[in-house]
Amino acid sequence: MEEDEDTARSIPPWVELEYSHMRILAGPGAHVHFTHLSKSSTESLSVAFQSSTTDLADASCHEQGVLDLMKSKGIALDKVCLLDPKAEAVLAPEDGDGRFDMFLFGGILGAAI
Repeated sequence: MEEDEDTARSIPPWVELEYSHMRILAGPGAHVHFTHLSKSSTESLSVAFQSSTTDLADASCHEQGVLDLMKSKGIALDKVCLLDPKAEAVLAPEDGDGRFDMFLFGGILGAAI
């Protein structure tokens, strides 16, 4: 989580663009959770997301980390598909058959670490 300052600051436009791109890729009907954000980032992005169009996935911003979010939503680890660029199997359409409640993208702004 980035450090909070006493005053709210706006998110740089390129960050909003990256997050919007993730919402485009997820598509309408999906919900994207952005986790482990500072308080000011959470507030700024939440305001930006309110003015979004309907052709994007819904989005929520959270100060808590992904494991805490999963716990609060009652999602077990075995119901999460970790999208790993080093995985043995490639993500396939059948992975969306309902066996997973969440698809987890890691990294900063979606970049694999």
